[in-house]
Amino acid sequence: MSWPAMVWIGGAPGAGKSTIARDLARRSDLPLHPIDLWTYDHVGRMPPLRPLAEDLAEGPQFAAEAFVKIARDRLGRVTADVEARGLGDVPALVEGPQLLPSMADEVAAAVWLVPDVEQTRQAREQRLARAEDPAGRARLDGLLARDAVLADLVRREAAECGRIVIDVPADPDWAAITCAVEDALGPLPRLEAGAALRLQREYENQAACRQGRLWQADIGLAELPPYPFACECGRSGCSATWPGRPDEYDVLRRADGAVMVC
Repeated sequence: MSWPAMVWIGGAPGAGKSTIARDLARRSDLPLHPIDLWTYDHVGRMPPLRPLAEDLAEGPQFAAEAFVKIARDRLGRVTADVEARGLGDVPALVEGPQLLPSMADEVAAAVWLVPDVEQTRQAREQRLARAEDPAGRARLDGLLARDAVLADLVRREAAECGRIVIDVPADPDWAAITCAVEDALGPLPRLEAGAALRLQREYENQAACRQGRLWQADIGLAELPPYPFACECGRSGCSATWPGRPDEYDVLRRADGAVMVC
């Protein structure tokens, strides 16, 4: 199978992958592809999965192995999703904890962020603070124990595969970490400014709307917390964002055709 052009930012949960990937993709005119934005779509295309709580109840090693199995099962779906974007030679910046060094043989440029245990806890606590999710709160300790196993696995596989790992301490220097990620990925082809760039930002925003609504329905959330949408102006290097919800995004699109906030 021929893979589409991709570069990866992987690593254990809580390492700042999503924030760094969003910043880098927008400054560098790269198509952004966070795997988590396709979670419900992938689950709908896979055999029924065992509930996360049951995996965690078996202990962190079992839960980590279950996570890795699902990640490997999703890899073909990830590559198909990227292929469907029709990006040509411009690589999609794919990010997510599901990307393991042992899965990256066909990926020319990749980097893995591995957080300190306390950084992982802080990141998960911040996510829980954004929305009322009692089930997520109940799983916190089990997830943190699983995350530690996954972090060790990433380190080991990266060493075996000769891949780059960047440590993320409890008090990270995000500017320095972002620069290290850029250095690891190297220079990359860009989307053409104008219509091509605008359409990819629109595609990413609509994926965020779909995932947000499915998550809201899944956990029974009365109202989604706002999250960042990208400007769709199509201007090279535009990193402007605005915090909103799917319904607010839809209103702006109906009014203006493209959501431009720069």
